[in-house]
Amino acid sequence: MRRQALGRFEIVMPPAEAIGLFTPEGERAWVPAWNPTYPAGQPSEDSGTVFVTTSGDVETIWVVLEIDRRGAIAAYARITPGHHAGTARVECAEAPNGHSVVTVTYDMTLLGGDPAELDVYAEPNFEHMMREWANAVGRTLDRPTR
Repeated sequence: MRRQALGRFEIVMPPAEAIGLFTPEGERAWVPAWNPTYPAGQPSEDSGTVFVTTSGDVETIWVVLEIDRRGAIAAYARITPGHHAGTARVECAEAPNGHSVVTVTYDMTLLGGDPAELDVYAEPNFEHMMREWANAVGRTLDRPTR
């Protein structure tokens, strides 16, 4: 089973700054309990960098495919062994008044277990997740989001 999702929201900062919020280290500012570890040692935004996150007792392995701060793009491979794997991509585009439209895409494939694990990437769940992201970023910036 495979599920693809696309969502958008707006934040009050220009794209070249906004993309920093969607890097492994940048997400620490707004994602509760986000604490990536780096098996090779140091944090990096270089392609091929591997980092690991844990939620409860579930470990997810991420691989940086691309982080382009000038182009305002961040893309990752994401593998949760025994659960699902795929890609996540964030693009920040210029919007009026120095804001950014953040476009998030996920393309995930079930590796085993319960197909309901991919429900987070189905509508209206993904739309709800995008609202949560927008609100969390807005609280971090102490500015409203849309």
